[in-house]
Amino acid sequence: MTLSRFRLLLAGVVSALCAANLSAQVRPDSVQRADTVRVAVPVSAGDSTVADSLAQQRTVQLARLARQRADSLAQFEKGDTVKAPVARFELPRSFEITERLRLRGDSLLSSGATTLADVLDRVPGVVTYRSSWLAGIHTGSYNGDVARIRLFLDGVELDAIEPRNGRAIDYTDVQLWSLDELVIERAPGEVRVWMRTRTATSTTPATRVDIFTGDLNTNAFRGFFAKRWRNGFMLQLAGQQIATQSGRISAFGGTEGSTRLRSDGEAQAFMGRVGWSRGKLSVDGFANTVGRERDAHTPRSGFDTLPAFKGQRRQAYLRVGYGDTSRGFWSQAIVSALRTRQDGIGEEPPPLITEDGDTVVVERDSIRSQTQHVLAVGYRRDRWSVSLTDRARPVEGSLQHAPVLRGAMSWWRFDLGAWAERNGRDSTDRSDLFARLRLLPWLVVTAGRSSRTPDDTTGRPAASTLRAEAALRWKELWVGGGVLRDDATAYDNLTLIGAPPAVVSANPATGVLLSANGRLYKDIRLDLQAISWDAAQYNRAKTQIRAEVALVTEWRRRFPKGQFGYNLRLIYDRRSGVPFFYGPDEDPLKWTTEPAQVVTAVMEIRIQRGTLFYQYRNLTGGQYEQIRGITMPQAVQMYGVRWEFFN
Repeated sequence: MTLSRFRLLLAGVVSALCAANLSAQVRPDSVQRADTVRVAVPVSAGDSTVADSLAQQRTVQLARLARQRADSLAQFEKGDTVKAPVARFELPRSFEITERLRLRGDSLLSSGATTLADVLDRVPGVVTYRSSWLAGIHTGSYNGDVARIRLFLDGVELDAIEPRNGRAIDYTDVQLWSLDELVIERAPGEVRVWMRTRTATSTTPATRVDIFTGDLNTNAFRGFFAKRWRNGFMLQLAGQQIATQSGRISAFGGTEGSTRLRSDGEAQAFMGRVGWSRGKLSVDGFANTVGRERDAHTPRSGFDTLPAFKGQRRQAYLRVGYGDTSRGFWSQAIVSALRTRQDGIGEEPPPLITEDGDTVVVERDSIRSQTQHVLAVGYRRDRWSVSLTDRARPVEGSLQHAPVLRGAMSWWRFDLGAWAERNGRDSTDRSDLFARLRLLPWLVVTAGRSSRTPDDTTGRPAASTLRAEAALRWKELWVGGGVLRDDATAYDNLTLIGAPPAVVSANPATGVLLSANGRLYKDIRLDLQAISWDAAQYNRAKTQIRAEVALVTEWRRRFPKGQFGYNLRLIYDRRSGVPFFYGPDEDPLKWTTEPAQVVTAVMEIRIQRGTLFYQYRNLTGGQYEQIRGITMPQAVQMYGVRWEFFN
């Protein structure tokens, strides 16, 4: 074989192998078949009948599959149908520079607040008082007056009818964990807290379990269940058990054999709610009971002991509502009942002096009850709203009506609002005027005026309060300041913390406000609030500063579905000394608290529906007091888990 023939043969073999390799790489469905010739063939009548029968069978099968698919989708949708919510009471329009005083859902718990006092610390002019950790006394005042902080739950005002508390409410009776939304309305003359109970809207059962523990033998358990049915019926059940015990570790044991001397104790809370809604009509009933037991608190030498407490507060209401308070016409009728019980433990309480100057002896065992009837109607649009509410309470055999008129409107760059109440529970007429001017995208000015006119029988002077603020926006941070002017006034002494019953007077005062709120950098936010008065008054500090730096992120670049969340907060709270009135013959300096500062750290990690949380209160570990002579715990750590299930 010659060389040329060998090369020709080798080239042929290589060409054949390449062709075979290329044909092997072709997808089987892309291989072309041999050309075919189609020829029309006559079909007999019998064959046509068979073809029609096969086509009909195929059509029936496709219809059956489509029907099964539709039924499956309908069944799935029925398993998680969103039902119309039951009636929700009207919430006020905001005239703040930012929405920092509106907390919804989980943001309320993730804020680090354990009681309502922690939430009210955000408001300049509010001074809170605590005797200890979770089981101790928690209350507060605005500009020194406890009656100028008013609480509303689902439209029902929470009245302070306990004989030993004066006109104050112990905030440990308010259950933050059962709320759906909380809004603080900061009027110049008073602070109104509007709370909505959590409401189920899905037919899928929802369950939440909270378990946490910590220092001071803190042990707590919470449970919440909610479900809606296809017919619109709703059921919600919840319960809580909290205990702090220095004598022994037990969340359910009694106080026998314990050595607790620092307002240790335990509290149980149970809540139930049923309702039904269809379209715009709804009916719901609510019941809540809180039972608390608190040991006496031994003070430092030379100061008064806080007495022990054991009692209950029960509240229930029945409501019929029509319409949605967020848009259009709405109306609601509510009948509420409140009952408090105080068991006779500790020493005999001192007598109380009423507004008319009469002396009332408080019995060791006391039961008080009161009903409240609320009728409200309103209309709300995007730019304006108006409502009329009448609260009626029985007083000496007759109903005392307290009508309230509220209105708000927005036009161009102006927001205006008004609130007027006639003959409140303390026989006082009140009115508020609000205005907010959005001059430029980076400049906001707010102003307000409040007036209070007590009845002549109370012997208290009429007074007014003015507030004006302005803020500039730098990137996403609002920085501003203002002035708060309060007239001379008189108010009840703070008997809940052991002070004697009396009416104290306050001179006119002017406070300078400073604020900063917004985003510092990416997911880091700042909230700074400070107020400095020209002089201290009874129950009110001269200077208060609260600063909070928060890193709240869901790390969406790494977890685009939001299945992860991280919350880190550092809260700094500082106040100057607070003077208390313990009698005209007492040394004022003795009954003025020492300046206090508290640093709190909060950390939360959320994975899917489970949240691990940790809180360290008083990081510096220094001693401080918020009630004269009552030393607060030096450092408290608390940690646990919140877990939600949707079955």
